[in-house]
Amino acid sequence: MSELRPALPSQLAAEDEIDLRELFGLLWANRALIVGVTAVAAVVSVVVALVMTEIYRAEATLAPADQEQASGSMAQFGGAAALLGVSLPGGGDSQVTNALATLRARDFIIRFIRENDVRVPLFAGGWEDEASTIEPSIYDQATGTWLLDEGEPTDLEAYRAFDDILSVSQDNSTGLVTVAIEWHDPVLAARWVNALVKKINQEVKQKDQAEANSAIAYLSQQLESTQLVEMQRVFYDLIESQTRISMLADVREEYVFQVLDPAVVADEKIAPRRALIAVLGTMLGAMLALVVVLVRHYAFGSSEGGAVARTEGVREE
Repeated sequence: MSELRPALPSQLAAEDEIDLRELFGLLWANRALIVGVTAVAAVVSVVVALVMTEIYRAEATLAPADQEQASGSMAQFGGAAALLGVSLPGGGDSQVTNALATLRARDFIIRFIRENDVRVPLFAGGWEDEASTIEPSIYDQATGTWLLDEGEPTDLEAYRAFDDILSVSQDNSTGLVTVAIEWHDPVLAARWVNALVKKINQEVKQKDQAEANSAIAYLSQQLESTQLVEMQRVFYDLIESQTRISMLADVREEYVFQVLDPAVVADEKIAPRRALIAVLGTMLGAMLALVVVLVRHYAFGSSEGGAVARTEGVREE
């Protein structure tokens, strides 16, 4: 019986190393499996890329409207107005900040969806041959009936769906605001963006105008009830500032945001990137095939080979 000698560390390391020639031979022997899995992955990725819905982006670029003159004239009366319980609109920065927050507010978006009939195209709309379509299996246009199992989408569901396609951002360096919608119907996307900008301007304008008219009425009453000359002067100045706000709201359509570049119908899609999807899908298929071959050989093949070797050793003894 031959004497058993312990294996040297260098020998053990050499045995653990993967022989490149053996690896290439293994891959060549399983070339049919690798090519087959890669081809299937390529076909599947191409089909997925082709059936994915095309997405278009419509965006408008806005600049905050000039509110410096109005806010500057009211700054000196802020303390007096606070003592009298009169609410003066804030400066340009705070007004823009509030308007941006309102643009993403749930109540504002729900009212916009209702006023502009967004619910139907949002949940049942399509886009074919450069024309909007309504899916008849979801919504019956003839009867105005929703055919979904759960019925008509709720206001909260509509808000979530619309909020997913809406983006509002402001550049900190320039102060410019971008309002964008990504949707499969480029015509509706552009229409919704422009309608959103118009509505937020009207919303803030009407709010400020209503507050200014209410303040004028209140200040006029207080003016009639006081005999102090100094207080009368303060009341006159406050009434003048509120009148200026009301007049500004009357004559300015772009009250909060000035439209520098309105949304237009996009002629190029932003997604899906079909070529990239096909390439990545093919690469993932090839990698999966390689992993399967290597795992099957080195994990299961090595254990089986080791078991056979141990069995043969027992028989020799």
